[in-house]
Amino acid sequence: MRSLIKLRGGPWRRAAVLAAAAALLLVANTAGPAESTLTGRLLVAVPEMQDSNFAETIVYLVEHGRRGALGVVVNEPMGEVPLDLLLGERKAQDGRPEPDEAGPRVLVHYGGPVERRAPFILHSTDVMPAGSVKVNKRVAFSRDDKLLRAVAGGMGPRHVIFALGYAGWAPGQLEKEIGHGGWYVIEWDESLVFGADHESKWERAVALSAPEL
Repeated sequence: MRSLIKLRGGPWRRAAVLAAAAALLLVANTAGPAESTLTGRLLVAVPEMQDSNFAETIVYLVEHGRRGALGVVVNEPMGEVPLDLLLGERKAQDGRPEPDEAGPRVLVHYGGPVERRAPFILHSTDVMPAGSVKVNKRVAFSRDDKLLRAVAGGMGPRHVIFALGYAGWAPGQLEKEIGHGGWYVIEWDESLVFGADHESKWERAVALSAPEL
């Protein structure tokens, strides 16, 4: 489990959120009808993975097309953070965040090595707040931090992953990594994406992925 990133230099800024949105939109809607796409599937790091950013990770692919691929790591929780600190709602007299330790808390995940401070929210589609975009009939993503307040109040989607950072691949890069045996590719599995047993997710995914001997 990765260490929780300390939030310094003031509360969250919406500029970071907009930057995250731009990264997502960069590869959105690029796959044509005849194009093979892995959008909505899971990448499972092989046991021999040498890249420390992805060792023993599972990545949910939000988008995969001609312009590249984008995904979010779903099995690396870093720790809980007060919700009002994430939303930047409380400040001390010096302007620095002053969290309400008694208020609701949010489990923050490591989402990937790109833009490590940029927030990404994956969620189930049982509730579709304004601003959320469907990946498929099961999963959507959002950049609206108000979604976290709705979840804390019991009004949000049933399943939510709040992540910092994402995984990104240039055109053709992911295909090469898969071709060289760096990743297993498996179908959607709700327990591997939204399940709470993070410690066993990767091992279970490998068991589903590894070729039979």
